[in-house]
Amino acid sequence: MAAPRRAWLVFGFSAEEAAGEPSPGPGPRRLESGPEGIRRVWPAWSYAVLETGAGLEVRGAGPRRRLPAGCAEALPSETHVLLRRGAAAEAWPRAAALRGELRGAPAWRRALPPGPGRPPLPLLPGGFAAPRPPFFTELPAAPPLRALALGHEHVLALGAAGEVYGWGGGRHGQLGHGGLESEQQPRLVEALAGVPMRVVAAGGWHSASVSEGGDLYMWGWNESGQLALPSKAVAEEQVQDEDAGAGVPGPAGPAPGRGGWCRQLRVPAHGRSHTRRGALHLGLGAGASSRSCCVCR
Repeated sequence: MAAPRRAWLVFGFSAEEAAGEPSPGPGPRRLESGPEGIRRVWPAWSYAVLETGAGLEVRGAGPRRRLPAGCAEALPSETHVLLRRGAAAEAWPRAAALRGELRGAPAWRRALPPGPGRPPLPLLPGGFAAPRPPFFTELPAAPPLRALALGHEHVLALGAAGEVYGWGGGRHGQLGHGGLESEQQPRLVEALAGVPMRVVAAGGWHSASVSEGGDLYMWGWNESGQLALPSKAVAEEQVQDEDAGAGVPGPAGPAPGRGGWCRQLRVPAHGRSHTRRGALHLGLGAGASSRSCCVCR
């Protein structure tokens, strides 16, 4: 039996919109892989870093640029790109990464201990790194963690047993604690207790996790439909387009249903949205409410 075909899908704010160009629309669309294939994606607000079979490359509204050999992981933001390069974690200015040129000294560098088994970025011994200043934050009182994701104002962490912790800014419900309060220290997301997770992701003001069974859970800010659920802003844009004149073509793809523009998503009775997915990354932002989201199926 042939293995299921894997594809990266993107929806939400796009690099074309960030550059002031016509948008391909809010519906999910395939991220073209090229002959090398796509293994991982790390999106920012206006561009993304991709891991292909030939290494890391930067994709935005301009030409594709390949990063130098030795770059193994990336976390991009609108000011810097955090890279695992050789035996160190480094932060480079965004402009250097978009050119594909890492010359001179990085803005920040921290040596990594030798040996295999390093946790993925942004986790580092004693804390975590970020693609914008301050580049390193100590985390001495954290429970044992196997992965960590950075949003614009909040942090999600995946515990050793698949539990999820959230802390930082919570004014848009992105922490998953049922309120809008901020948290200074890691706090267990009790709504997910008893459902082991294998990956977490954090966007601007929204969050997501994928369970061991492949279910996708999303929560937080949905003003621009970044949870792939019906949103007020998207509905208002549709009404404005209809009022502008009959016969005006709309975005390509199916009309939104209960799950918003992404028909693969559905809304169970308990209010979370989930679908079968293998991995995901949410775009980091710089204050805008619309974020890009990539899911791997």
